[in-house]
Amino acid sequence: MKLASIVALILVFIISCTSTEDVHTLNQYEDIVVNNGNSLLWKIEKEGHQTSYLFGTMHMIDEVYFNITPHLQYIIENSDQVIMEIGGQPNPLEALSLITLKGETINDYFTKIELTELVKFMDNELGVSPKQFHMTYTKMKPFLILQSITQAFFSKNAKSYDLSIMKTSQDNEIPIIGFETMEQQLGFFDLIPNKAIASMVMTSVKNFEKEKEGTQKLMKFYSKEQVDKFIPLMKDQSPEFMAFEDIFLTNRNKAWIPTILAETRDKSCFIGVGAAHLFESNGVIQLLKNEGFTLTAITK
Repeated sequence: MKLASIVALILVFIISCTSTEDVHTLNQYEDIVVNNGNSLLWKIEKEGHQTSYLFGTMHMIDEVYFNITPHLQYIIENSDQVIMEIGGQPNPLEALSLITLKGETINDYFTKIELTELVKFMDNELGVSPKQFHMTYTKMKPFLILQSITQAFFSKNAKSYDLSIMKTSQDNEIPIIGFETMEQQLGFFDLIPNKAIASMVMTSVKNFEKEKEGTQKLMKFYSKEQVDKFIPLMKDQSPEFMAFEDIFLTNRNKAWIPTILAETRDKSCFIGVGAAHLFESNGVIQLLKNEGFTLTAITK
């Protein structure tokens, strides 16, 4: 999973105990503990705070691997508030402005040899002709190229847990807030030197087939909630991303904790962020434990 994926989602409760069918319906909404911690859904509890839930999303995933269970749907629909990386969908014109280069062109990021190789790749692999490439990308930040390459790893019917969660929230009139603004999130790329961004793009070009195959494995591991395989694979195939782990993961995770502390005091919140943010010593799970919360892995 490349940067654009990392720069990166859900029911009805029937109360009855008179029939086998109704008992089954009731049980699917119970929180069942996952003892080995291999789960993307975690219950958050602390005295003085409302019970809330943390879910690790995959920002894009092929439809065949996409699964919003009745239990997950029920949790979202019964939350007082939903918290996402970004609250709601951004204004298209604002987003366009944020990814437009100011006083630069794509030529300032790549050597002539790299640019020639990149244009050829986009033509052969993504069906973007040289003319289309220059019209589309010349005045855009390289982030857009990374995103375009990443999208090519997925099928045309790819789904998004993030967008699905937002839609469920909107359909049920549940307030949505974001940890960050679109400007802040895209601004993280501005903290990386031009040469480093160019290197990320060219690495994706050179390793396209390998990364595409790796993404298929990631989706399979994610769909089975095999966290012990998903997280290591994601990091192993994205070394250029991990070189800036503090910018894209660690610092952001730490910045989100005060919001979670404040919002869960009087509201039961559903928190959906990229799965890469959840685990390891600087992940949101451990950071919340450091604040005295009890976090329990449960079945999705």
